[in-house]
Amino acid sequence: IPKNKLVPWVMVSEAVKVVVRCRPLNDREKALGSDTVLSMDPHRCQCSIHRPGAADEPPKHFTFDGTYFIDQTTEQMYNETAYALVEGVTEGYNGTIFAYGQTGSGKSFTMQGVSEPAAQRGVIPRAFEHVFESIQCAENTKFLVRASYLEIYNEEIRDLLGNDTKQKMELKEHPEHGVYVRDLSMHTVHNVGECERIIEQGWRNRAVGYTLMNKDSSRSHSIFTIHLEICNTGEHAHTIIIIPHSESRTNLFNG
Repeated sequence: IPKNKLVPWVMVSEAVKVVVRCRPLNDREKALGSDTVLSMDPHRCQCSIHRPGAADEPPKHFTFDGTYFIDQTTEQMYNETAYALVEGVTEGYNGTIFAYGQTGSGKSFTMQGVSEPAAQRGVIPRAFEHVFESIQCAENTKFLVRASYLEIYNEEIRDLLGNDTKQKMELKEHPEHGVYVRDLSMHTVHNVGECERIIEQGWRNRAVGYTLMNKDSSRSHSIFTIHLEICNTGEHAHTIIIIPHSESRTNLFNG
């Protein structure tokens, strides 16, 4: 990506940005004869909602940090919205990508994506590739990459990668590191393929249930976290030093 097209990661790390993505009508909505009442102006980052049957009534406008209509791809959204944030994580800063919306709104499609077409691959697999490409290009630095995957279902926390995925986990707070899940399993990963296998394993363990909007609704919230520990191995260092507070995380929420 041309550097002049990127927002500096420092700016991204210091702000909360909200973007909106619109999905096309699903088969059920088409069968019901539903109308599309939303339009988007990507240049102005504006959404407009039109009231059906009220042609004389002006639409309601809402402005966000980014808008993506049904003809825009996950690849475009990632490059413009998530790329700089994930880049910051490889520099030692925490970052979070949070997908929020009602059942059937397309959260899993955006975060997990599909293998074909390639432009619609999800945010999470793109973040995997981004992290390991950055690691390969880094000089005088070593990385330890670990992954965890949890689910919040009926106000209970479960480890989707643990030996007992039904066991209820405890939420704790550390005076220095903040809120964490006690005994949450951490899995060391060395490449994109291992990350993909880990998330597929956790995905199979999620709670699912049929709804009118989505027959495979997850019925839960999930958090996939990539933990990076960064070691400085510069030629002027006598030993490998673990830099204090050098662990950074990318939290990938699918609500």
